[in-house]
Amino acid sequence: MEDGPEELEGTFDYAGQTYRLVEENSEQWKVYLGDDYLGALIATPGSRESGPQYTIDLAGEENLIDEPATDDWRRALEVLIDSTAPPVGA
Repeated sequence: MEDGPEELEGTFDYAGQTYRLVEENSEQWKVYLGDDYLGALIATPGSRESGPQYTIDLAGEENLIDEPATDDWRRALEVLIDSTAPPVGA
């Protein structure tokens, strides 16, 4: 994949934090902040025109809710991270 999670070489910097991505199996990456597992970024085949689509599974909610898919893997990863952030003031 020319522009995909593989290019990260295991880390993704976002909102002042460095997240670790571990390729679990082909087209699925587990996302960690330190030792905390946040969830998974999952690539699914898309159309020939759009290329792969990316969705997420939050830790503890795997396969419970179908998250929308996007062709922007960075945006999907940011949604996963934002979804696991503690509430403001917590």
